Amino acid sequence: MALIEILNLQKREVDLEFLRKVASKLLKNEDKEISIVLVDEKKIRQLNKKFRREDKSTDVLAFPLGGEFISTRDLLGEVIISVESAQKEAKKRNHSLKEEIVLLLIHGILHLKGYDDKRKEEKELMRKKEREILISLGIREDIV
Repeated sequence: MALIEILNLQKREVDLEFLRKVASKLLKNEDKEISIVLVDEKKIRQLNKKFRREDKSTDVLAFPLGGEFISTRDLLGEVIISVESAQKEAKKRNHSLKEEIVLLLIHGILHLKGYDDKRKEEKELMRKKEREILISLGIREDIV
């Protein structure tokens, strides 16, 4: 069973238990640990600049953290979501904040599991997987 830690470092209200359920479903057959952190745009911009050398805001960052060492063997990684960015994107794309945050969480966890979206084929595969997961959760697949 996955161990899921959620830390809310921003002011908007978010359904943390629903996020835990989504992450649990994605990791249901894995004994992995994952950390989910909700931040504002200022914080995610700082992290994006520090770790990716991009001085701009983004909606989600994923940091795979597992490895060969005994202390990190079960640690899948950390997903950091900007709730402010998610709110803007949800409004722009005409869906709810909850739907956007779930999509970003799915996207982040897929990155931790090795999916990538840099090349066209990889991006298409990742989008397909996101849609499958959204359908399995009973959430509109057209938000992808």
